[in-house]
Amino acid sequence: MDVKRNVIKSGVKRVVAGRIPRGEDLLTGIKEICKEYDIKHGYIPMLIGSLDKGRFIYAISDEKAPIGFAYSDPVDLEGPLELIYAQGLIGVEESGELSIHVHMLVSDKYMRVFAGHTTEGGNIVAATGEIIIHELEKAEYIRKFDEKTGFKLFQIQ
Repeated sequence: MDVKRNVIKSGVKRVVAGRIPRGEDLLTGIKEICKEYDIKHGYIPMLIGSLDKGRFIYAISDEKAPIGFAYSDPVDLEGPLELIYAQGLIGVEESGELSIHVHMLVSDKYMRVFAGHTTEGGNIVAATGEIIIHELEKAEYIRKFDEKTGFKLFQIQ
């Protein structure tokens, strides 16, 4: 691995703590917080709460894909759902648009656990979404197309 190309030494510039209220979409709420506090590069170490509904995509086998898998169509789960845990990265697209990449775990009324990538517009907060965001200093996540994988991935700069 080319460490100098894939890793950068950074620190936490500041911590923003808050909550996403009932009826809001998780990713839309995260973007609103980031825009309000001018956060372009960071990470979400913790997000917990509950959802009225959840939407995921997840890895599925695909022999035609460069690395043998692709992502499913979105899957919707009806709540109530316990948002057990979520974490993610905050960066920007090459265009400069804010890009949020979050994975989460939820459980349904039968205590079955589901996990995957979140998608915007499908994860509606039931009671609360309690969140901590760490803004990075001296590090930028830029989402770019990666030829080896066939996916748009965050590249660290």
